[in-house]
Amino acid sequence: MIDNYEEAMALIKKMEAHLPIPAQPTKNFIHGMRGNGIKVKSTQKIQIQSVLYLGDDGGIGCAVGILQKGKVVITSLTHIRVKSSHPIGKEIRKYQNERINKLALQKIRREHL
Repeated sequence: MIDNYEEAMALIKKMEAHLPIPAQPTKNFIHGMRGNGIKVKSTQKIQIQSVLYLGDDGGIGCAVGILQKGKVVITSLTHIRVKSSHPIGKEIRKYQNERINKLALQKIRREHL
């Protein structure tokens, strides 16, 4: 199991109380958008407009508004960054780090089977 379901749902509730949440795109987000024909710059402002749980495989998903483009896309919370100065920024970062580490371990285990 990648996520602790109860912890993920608690974080979603906290995030919902702070919507919209300003964020920044990561390289993974930028590359994913370009693959879909949407150009996004690393300095571009985006906002988390809503959150949902995509199951253990998908984790916390975010409907992200791209301010300059007027578009909304769904992405993994691990593909965007929220400033640590945000009231729940450190909790978001903790979730992201734990999920990324668990996914990396899962990948290593599959490669050694």
